[in-house]
Amino acid sequence: TGDAAEVAADRSVPQEDSKKRWRNWRQRTVFTFVMIGGFFTVIALGPLSIMLMVLCLQVMIYREVISLSSVPKKERDLPWARAMNAYFLGCLEYYLYGQNMHRALKRHPWLEAHLQPVFAHHTFISFSMYLVGFVWFVGTLRKGYYRFQMGQFAWTHMALALVVMQSQFMIENIFEGIFWFFLPIALVIVNDIFAYVFGFFFGRHQLIELSPKKTWEGYIGGGLTTMVFGFVFTALLSDWKFVVCPPPNLHMTVFSDVQCEVNPVFVPRDYQLPAAVTALLHALLRRSVTTVTIRPVQFHSLAISAFASLIAPFGGFFASGVKRAFNIKDFGNSIPGHGGVTDRFDCQFIMAAFSHTYYSSFIRMSTVTVGALFSSFLVLNSDKQLELYQSIQEFLQSTGSLSPSAIAAMSETAA
Repeated sequence: TGDAAEVAADRSVPQEDSKKRWRNWRQRTVFTFVMIGGFFTVIALGPLSIMLMVLCLQVMIYREVISLSSVPKKERDLPWARAMNAYFLGCLEYYLYGQNMHRALKRHPWLEAHLQPVFAHHTFISFSMYLVGFVWFVGTLRKGYYRFQMGQFAWTHMALALVVMQSQFMIENIFEGIFWFFLPIALVIVNDIFAYVFGFFFGRHQLIELSPKKTWEGYIGGGLTTMVFGFVFTALLSDWKFVVCPPPNLHMTVFSDVQCEVNPVFVPRDYQLPAAVTALLHALLRRSVTTVTIRPVQFHSLAISAFASLIAPFGGFFASGVKRAFNIKDFGNSIPGHGGVTDRFDCQFIMAAFSHTYYSSFIRMSTVTVGALFSSFLVLNSDKQLELYQSIQEFLQSTGSLSPSAIAAMSETAA
């Protein structure tokens, strides 16, 4: 009887594990769709809501990472420790978001003119704020806590560099067009979902010791799915001016009428197929196909998808290494079935940095905007501004662009 009971107990353990596994699967799936729905809502509300979302994520992830190194007993004896962490975060956010606001206000000359002294000395103000924090930290050093305080100082700066600085590339991508923010994040989400699906149903071989649940089947299956998704999804997004145009203002939404001269990479082009491919298609389709129409950005999306599939997951593996070092399962429990916010966005920061670097290197068009010129004009003194105005007027008159009739027409328009 005792042996039979032990056998029954042994059989019940796998059943319980199976039930728990499927329960986690359902919970994870439900909240995945909730997060995707929320993400699409934020995208539809435009660049300002996206920036606020990124700011919230920065603060939440920074808080989760900083909490790993906290020692409550020592922090009670050092009452300014938490305040100092918040202060350094505020300094960096002021520096980064101040730059973004300056860029946004270039489209509002009146506001920029009144805030020009602040923007002109923004870097100095930011650095001065940091120096106040540095002096504050040195002034709070206490005997018997030197090693702990130095460790906290280093950990704080590492969190600022890995979390806040890297996530800033997301904001940079927004100003180039929501497409460059949306696509990289979508690729990581798709890769994460399908790597989990393939690993759940087909996973047999462990990929890396840091993450025992990651399998080669999930890694390869998720990667191939992401490449196909990126190629197709890019074509679907390329005709949507809301995402491909640089935002004309921060309060733009999906319902705004956005118009711009799109980057040539979004314009379809005909490509000549190799003779071997043409022959194969002729044999299969019984008709001659010599060219194919593809948007150049779709080829770029394959490169970005490859990074999202092959390299970005190592951001998650790095996060797993941090969790192993601190002997924790998740960074938090704010998202049921997923853990903390950091557990879900650990791959996104390195992805944002890569996509911005790739865009800057291979896609961005070199342009001079009216806003940038006007910003330079504002820093000149009144004599130089008048001299520049007269030079422009003389040039336009000499080229015939500023004829008396054109001046009269502009006067009537202004009136």
